[in-house]
Amino acid sequence: MAKAKAGKVAVKQGKASGASEADLRRRLTDACKILAMEGQGDAVWGHVTVRQQPGAGTFLMKPAAMGIEEVKAADHLVVDIDGKVVRGSLKRHSEVFIHSEVMRARPDVGAVVHTHPIYSTAFSSLGVPLRPVTHEGNNFAPGDIPRFNETTDLIITPELGKAVARTLGDRNALFLVNHGIVTCGPTVEQAAVHALLLDIACRAQLLLPDATPRHWTSDAEALVKRDRIFAWANHAQRWPYLLRKLKRWERLGGYRFFL
Repeated sequence: MAKAKAGKVAVKQGKASGASEADLRRRLTDACKILAMEGQGDAVWGHVTVRQQPGAGTFLMKPAAMGIEEVKAADHLVVDIDGKVVRGSLKRHSEVFIHSEVMRARPDVGAVVHTHPIYSTAFSSLGVPLRPVTHEGNNFAPGDIPRFNETTDLIITPELGKAVARTLGDRNALFLVNHGIVTCGPTVEQAAVHALLLDIACRAQLLLPDATPRHWTSDAEALVKRDRIFAWANHAQRWPYLLRKLKRWERLGGYRFFL
């Protein structure tokens, strides 16, 4: 039983509690930019959401036709649990149902990330289990990452969104096979960190012949390492570092620096 539930999202730490909308908009913007800085931008695609209040039926969503690195706090839409825009004039992403249906199914989820990181997406196509080869893999172990393979197309209907939510179950991450990833958490910071750790873990395993390790952390030790290394108290140190790194990145011109 412990093995089946090992990848659950830890909902007791870092839980959002009555943050103001202005604060949530700022935090959502920071999360979007950090994901871009760490290599998860994909032109104007990819999106992040955060509930307005714990358990609420409305959430803030990064708008369409805009890169996650260029979004501003004022740009975010307010969307309801059925995927309808209730406030905001910019275009909504067609894959809103990833977010709305995961939140509908999971009252513990306060934020959802959907991006197309190249390593995770490539790894999803292999059909081999993700193993805790590096520390980052222990964030998701024991048990393989769930894989949604009903379609490789966009998730643009409530029915497909519900199917994604069922496949995700009580886990904190999912592969959309040949498409991208979905991660979630009680806060937008946790959902974003899960996305970052997943891509690092996938990249590490892809470095191996046939992406198949000979040795990896045992299930029992993975549980210990997950609680020791990836408890939110440790992530709470990681996030301020990422914010400081973001300031440096933006001073260098962000994406323009790499063009």
